[in-house]
Amino acid sequence: MMKKLLITLAVVSTLSACATQNPNTVMIDGKEFQKDPNGVIHLSKSELNAITSEGGSTFVEGDVPDIKLTQTEYELVKTNQDAFFSLVGQANPDESVSMLVKPGSLKANLERLVSENNWNALYYEGPDLFISTPSILEAGNVPMATMSLIETDIAYPCIDEDEKVITVIKAE
Repeated sequence: MMKKLLITLAVVSTLSACATQNPNTVMIDGKEFQKDPNGVIHLSKSELNAITSEGGSTFVEGDVPDIKLTQTEYELVKTNQDAFFSLVGQANPDESVSMLVKPGSLKANLERLVSENNWNALYYEGPDLFISTPSILEAGNVPMATMSLIETDIAYPCIDEDEKVITVIKAE
């Protein structure tokens, strides 16, 4: 009997894992896998090795958050693997930042920037601003990414790189 490996963690296929027409299956690298009642797919060790050995798919340990993207956001992260991995808590371990900026609250995007890049805190005391279109933000580090996001005269970021804390205040 073939022993199956329970994948409660995640197989992330740089966005090539697609839902098929059947909501109870997932297509990964051209092969269809059946979900169990909890939505988990089961792979044998050899199936997992085959999927991950070619480099198109990556095994990610730990809980992976549900990601809800619009078609436009999906098209953007599909072109930037680092931004995608940042969404699932696997940001590039060096200082550089690649992230999906979502339409909506500047504060919410800054909270994601802090969280995805393992900074300690964001204190937001300034006015919240609306971001109208999604984009990929690439910067050399979190402070530079913060400055790029806040390009305005009504809010000002105070960045403590030693403590990894960002405070946004209303500009005087």
